[in-house]
Amino acid sequence: MTDLNDSIESLGKKTDALIDVLRKARIKIEQLNQDKERLNKKCEDEAKRILELKEENKVLKLAAAIKGNEETVSDSKRKISQMVREIDRCIAKLND
Repeated sequence: MTDLNDSIESLGKKTDALIDVLRKARIKIEQLNQDKERLNKKCEDEAKRILELKEENKVLKLAAAIKGNEETVSDSKRKISQMVREIDRCIAKLND
């Protein structure tokens, strides 16, 4: 009878140990799921930020292309001035 009681007591201890392992595993799974959700949110935020930065980069490139260098700007101003003078001459001839 003592062997049977010892076996039952041993099974009880092993069962308690397994239940404790299962409880700890469930807690760890919950923590990992929370970490996963947090990292997924962070990943989404970073992806949005990347898109914003790409759009900003595109705008800056366009602005730089429009601005051009000093030589291009001066040349453009000179050409516009020539066109305005030519238009003024044409208007003056039409008025005569």
